[in-house]
Amino acid sequence: MNKTDIIKETITELLKTMNFEGEVAVDDSDENNILVNVQTNQAGFLIGQAGTSLDALQYIARVMVNKKGNQSIQFLLDVNDYRKHRIKLLKELARNIAKQTLSEKATITLQPMSAYERRVIHLVLSDNPEVNTESIGQDPERKIVVRPANQKNP
Repeated sequence: MNKTDIIKETITELLKTMNFEGEVAVDDSDENNILVNVQTNQAGFLIGQAGTSLDALQYIARVMVNKKGNQSIQFLLDVNDYRKHRIKLLKELARNIAKQTLSEKATITLQPMSAYERRVIHLVLSDNPEVNTESIGQDPERKIVVRPANQKNP
């Protein structure tokens, strides 16, 4: 059985065990970034507040897939394209915050985010030489600070 079949079968079984219905689609066109999307009418329960249930579901699914496949298979689990839309919003937020930081010549601190969401912001702004970013605080209150590149850290 190949990776795609193992992932699809395992997540389908997991959903059934949890009494959820959904269609599992696996996009393995990029071997290093396997994307798994579950289409369901019960998305709210699977995603949870700010994606917390989805993060937990992804962890459980990865453990099960890797145990069944007897190898380390990395993939990103999504439900009704929630993460895809969230990434798009985070990229827009990053660009808008950079503009605001530069126009106001001020440091801006964002709301606490998950490590995955902070990574998206850092990556988007890493291409902008006019701003610097850093994460501060401890999880779950860890935040990103965006400041003009010519401004010193406090």
